[in-house]
Amino acid sequence: MQTKLLINGQLLDGDGPTQPVFNPALGRVLVEINEASEAQVDAAVRAADAAFDSWSQTPPKERSLLLLKLADAIEAHGEELAKLESDNCGKPYTAALNDEIPAI
Repeated sequence: MQTKLLINGQLLDGDGPTQPVFNPALGRVLVEINEASEAQVDAAVRAADAAFDSWSQTPPKERSLLLLKLADAIEAHGEELAKLESDNCGKPYTAALNDEIPAI
């Protein structure tokens, strides 16, 4: 499972404290993840703010194609994402796969 932060196009380990992520149905730790530090949150907000200018100037057709490409990737990994959602939230796998993934 990928546990890094995506900040300004780079995958980074969080510099903050480690937090467990639990499977609520089983009460077991799925993974431990380092939170973002305050500096990392600030960097992520600055990167998002800077990206807005170019993204907002991107023609709608190009934006829609990029979003459809993202949707295709989500669909291609639907079973894996549904399993993760089920484990993370305690929702039945079939509900995550049949309700959540298509809605995304």
